[in-house]
Amino acid sequence: MNCEELVEQLSEYLDPDAREELCRQINEHLAHCRNCRVEVDTARKTIQIVQSPQAVETPVWVSEQLGRQLALAYEARAENPGTD
Repeated sequence: MNCEELVEQLSEYLDPDAREELCRQINEHLAHCRNCRVEVDTARKTIQIVQSPQAVETPVWVSEQLGRQLALAYEARAENPGTD
């Protein structure tokens, strides 16, 4: 299994009813591929957040950064209309 194949099979792998052979192949790949381990970990954490019954608070610094970026994008669009 290579990285591209892993990404294609990721949702199936994360399914609790995933095929045993697929899990074996992916786990084998993950044992030596840090990038794919990060990809799988990120997907798992995203699923946990989405399925969590608790609201997730956005840190203040994230909200502030988002506000700044949106303001910059708005200003750029106002200066150059029609360049989407």
